Amino acid sequence: MIQVCALHRLSLPLKFPMETAHGPIREKQAILVRMIDEEGAEGWAECVALAEPTYTEECTDTAWAMLVQHLVPRLAKWLRSQATGADPRSVGAAFHDVRGNFMSKAALEMAMWDWYAARTGQPLTTLLGGDRDRVEVGATIGLSESLDALIRSVDKAVEQGFRRVKLKIAPGRDRAAIEAIRRRYPDLALAADANGSYRREDASALQQLDAYQLQFIEQPIPEGDWLDLADLQGALRTPICLDESIRTVRELKLAARLGAARVLNVKPGRLGGFQATLDVLHLAREAGMSAWVGGMYETGVGRVHGLIVASLPVMRYATDLGPSDRYFEQDVLKAPIVFAEPGMITVPQCAGVADWVDLDAVRRFSTATWTVDLRKL
Repeated sequence: MIQVCALHRLSLPLKFPMETAHGPIREKQAILVRMIDEEGAEGWAECVALAEPTYTEECTDTAWAMLVQHLVPRLAKWLRSQATGADPRSVGAAFHDVRGNFMSKAALEMAMWDWYAARTGQPLTTLLGGDRDRVEVGATIGLSESLDALIRSVDKAVEQGFRRVKLKIAPGRDRAAIEAIRRRYPDLALAADANGSYRREDASALQQLDAYQLQFIEQPIPEGDWLDLADLQGALRTPICLDESIRTVRELKLAARLGAARVLNVKPGRLGGFQATLDVLHLAREAGMSAWVGGMYETGVGRVHGLIVASLPVMRYATDLGPSDRYFEQDVLKAPIVFAEPGMITVPQCAGVADWVDLDAVRRFSTATWTVDLRKL
């Protein structure tokens, strides 16, 4: 049984800032979870909460506090109750009385899955039901200071072989950018991501984007505005993709019932872990919704797990999880994640990610570390 849990809080500078509707992101803060059992088998996972609570209410400060003060102690108690061994599919029961905090819960749940893969010697891809050896990768381009700068960024992404380009947009910074890229690349798979920056009264501006054959417009208006989302999807030919709005099966049921979206951005961290992701994808398939895996500028640990999820059968569009060196000068893996061929990444076939982790890099980028013997909690 798992005996030790260690948390590493990291800060990795990004190669270039990513400008979103909420502001620039210049560094990746992350929390890595490491679990070790009595035989030395390890499980790793990443809490993908951002430094600021702008994507969801969670951030690295709150996630650290939740993990140390509430979730790890609950996990320790749950582990002691499992007489026949810990089944990763039921780890969520350890946190049944804790509301929200999906990214913090996901970090522990996914570490348990990763440990189970290592303990049993089975690739995590096999355990989760992945059926692809490689997945398509798209690039996300932040809000640019000028059209010339935007075009240069897209040109570079196309030259590097990315199969899809997703442009960050915001009110007043949308149509001209998309039109310029579509004119330059008539056949490029193109999407837009608004990060909830529009409102109901901006519907006419979003309708104008129907002319550019976008794969989808991601999260055009804020989470929780269900009726406005449904009305907007009814007014658009372009599919709406939901990201921040969907954290539970219940919310996905509501979106499907209202017709509020046709596409789902899947992020295991946002959904609460691997099992919750499988549950959501099952419902999405029943509702006739397409799905794909988005990114949170993960370190290599989270990137490996995201790529494994991207190999699941229901995924239709390219993942955001590109090569590590697009974002970091140095990652926390022994070898960077790279293209197998332009625009395609090999799905990691690892029985747990521990053998891939560069412990020296983890220590070098750590700003805080907390280690606890779970048997004493």
